[in-house]
Amino acid sequence: MYIVIVNPFAGSGKAMKVFEQVRQSPAYKKVECRAFITQHEGHAEALAQQVTEIYKDRIICMIIIGGDGTVHEVLNGLKYYPSVPLAFIPGGSGNDFGKATLLKKGPIEIFEDIIGSEKNYLDYRVGTYRTDYRKAKNTRLFANSIGFGFDGEIVKAANHSILKKWLNHYHIGFLIYCLALIKTLGSFQPKAIELTVDGEKRTLENVWMVTIGIHGYYGGGMRILPNARMQSNQLALLVLHNISKWKVLVMFVSVFWGGHVRFKEVEVLTGSNVSVKSEEILSYHVDGESGSCQACHIQKVNIPRPVFGGKK
Repeated sequence: MYIVIVNPFAGSGKAMKVFEQVRQSPAYKKVECRAFITQHEGHAEALAQQVTEIYKDRIICMIIIGGDGTVHEVLNGLKYYPSVPLAFIPGGSGNDFGKATLLKKGPIEIFEDIIGSEKNYLDYRVGTYRTDYRKAKNTRLFANSIGFGFDGEIVKAANHSILKKWLNHYHIGFLIYCLALIKTLGSFQPKAIELTVDGEKRTLENVWMVTIGIHGYYGGGMRILPNARMQSNQLALLVLHNISKWKVLVMFVSVFWGGHVRFKEVEVLTGSNVSVKSEEILSYHVDGESGSCQACHIQKVNIPRPVFGGKK
């Protein structure tokens, strides 16, 4: 049985249109599918957990139609079910998870590939994060990236922008991150951060951002972490500090082709165990959603999860 979880709000309604295309295709009628439509924030997580508890070994694959936030919810719903295969059909604004795992194809082609082969699964190692010294049982998973500081403020501004729905309507939702960057640039104040990577502690001043990822894609297609590898046991890190505002803008322009790593103010690191701390409140983003904290512990999960994809 294939389980399909659809977020009708993703991409300002785009995901629902994608689902209708898939549901009306001949391929959808060839296999046993059960579709569930989310109704509110957090519902995809609850659905993934409940459906897995009910159907257990009958699930061939759980297919997500939505955006990166929907992937985040479903992944956490399957926190205790690492063997359930996941697949993604993009329907959101940024769709970084899809850019990292899928070849460029239409929704129906992706669905046909999912049901047509059991071999095209990646051993995908997700990350865990725990904010503000919460107990281990409150650890959460992330599929793409988690970032602190400037990029956290950018995602917050993008998610609250009145332009997001309009840009999604014209299939240029990735531009919202560019506009949010320009808006945030003028008001952001760099932070002092204590960064610990695999036991090595450093205190950094004038930090703009610390970004940690599973793969390289970010913000709707930027290659922020070109050294990231999904199947590696290491997280990829980028630290941006001691940089002027005008140079930040130039750096972000170069992110689209990976030129930012040549800037002297950019550090590219790897590690399997990372902590970020500050005496100030830090805005953060995780899989396209925003929050705030003063401390966070991040790790790479050792046990890989099967995720459908054409990329290696």
